[in-house]
Amino acid sequence: MDLQTRRVYDFFCQRGFLPADKASYGVFKAHEECSMFQEMSATIIVSWSFAYNGLYKLIQGYLCSVYFYEGKPVYFALHRPQKDPECPLDRIIDILYDLSMEAGLSFLQIKFIEDRSVKDYQNIPGYDIKIESFESDNEYVYRISDLTDLSGRDNYKKRSRLKKFLSRDDIALVPITRGNIHLCLEIENRWCQGKDCTYCASFSGCEKNAMEIMADIFDEHIYYGLIGFYGGAASGYVICEKRNSGLSCMYFGKSTVSDFFMYLIYRLAEGYLADCEYMNMNEDMGNLGLRAFKRELSACELWQKNICTLQNRSR
Repeated sequence: MDLQTRRVYDFFCQRGFLPADKASYGVFKAHEECSMFQEMSATIIVSWSFAYNGLYKLIQGYLCSVYFYEGKPVYFALHRPQKDPECPLDRIIDILYDLSMEAGLSFLQIKFIEDRSVKDYQNIPGYDIKIESFESDNEYVYRISDLTDLSGRDNYKKRSRLKKFLSRDDIALVPITRGNIHLCLEIENRWCQGKDCTYCASFSGCEKNAMEIMADIFDEHIYYGLIGFYGGAASGYVICEKRNSGLSCMYFGKSTVSDFFMYLIYRLAEGYLADCEYMNMNEDMGNLGLRAFKRELSACELWQKNICTLQNRSR
């Protein structure tokens, strides 16, 4: 964090904002249902907090968080109250804008806004408002029925990649527990060997560090995961959560065996997630390899994340 950004960070700390770390998990968990985005989930916010230097504060029923990611403008995220708020959105924007100006920022930026809420931001009076979105921010969302479908030309690549695992008898799948989640960290460590850390972390930070936080907050009543044993060795894992009856999120996953990760997703979908409609696998961050994998995995929807930048007309 550069000196100017540190000054802004310290300003918000002085105004009562608290670190968005694993100690704040319960606060974010209580407010996450207002968004369908994985990026706004308590799990993602808390496990990646080290990379974004997040702070938060409850203001008039809104959970307001501010993030300081290196190389990007300081931005806010809003978790709106579950019930109709007594305080209108306009007032919260005014409060955050005034704080931003006091901190020395040039504008107020809000991420990540669903399409259904864009009009709420477009209609805020007194501001010049820019709404934009970027392809690399889109979240990949799959119907469970599509993930488990292996028929037809469209699923040829998936069918071919899964075929080598479906007939093997030396594969075992074990649910993740507090007692064995350390195996996931061991898989992460093996996956990291030989990787370019600078390149890998340049997209959003070190996933191994984020997984260490995930291991600390893992609750078997909230999360479900599988560890895959291939040839007797722990070779891959996936961790997901059913947010509600219609939506699940896959938060973490890795494999040290080619295509085994896809196999674990398939088994997760046909088993634990069979009664769910969608699985959200988050964005591709502009990583071409990750983009190719997510687009070949199955037919999918891209949920657009909008960014709102506001500049007060009177200033």
